[in-house]
Amino acid sequence: MISDACMPNRRMFLKLSAALTASAAGLTSFAATEVAVQDDTAWIIGPKPGFSPEIGTLVSMMGFTRMQVLHNTKGMSQQDLDFLIDGKANTIGALLLHLAATDAYYHLNAFQGIAWGKFPEAAKQSAMWR
Repeated sequence: MISDACMPNRRMFLKLSAALTASAAGLTSFAATEVAVQDDTAWIIGPKPGFSPEIGTLVSMMGFTRMQVLHNTKGMSQQDLDFLIDGKANTIGALLLHLAATDAYYHLNAFQGIAWGKFPEAAKQSAMWR
């Protein structure tokens, strides 16, 4: 049997996250004060009040991802979004489109009960999918 001291837990995760954040602080131009003004809990990944532990953790991850995407794409021009480093790469714009499409398909599946792969042609042909 594995000792509880060896098993990952929230405290261990937070210590590791803090260490990684501190070491990455010199590599990023991210303004922590800007985030603090937006939401004091934006950096906390874990259960949130009003949700089950698993859903709360998912909600916190999605909020963190949203914050990162908005911050890192703020002020980008179309030329920036369309930049292609080589023929095998994706553009930033294409990656953002993938995020939006994943969200839209998830909503169709989760909230309208449409099975994966059975999405209406209108959804596939909308401007988002082109």
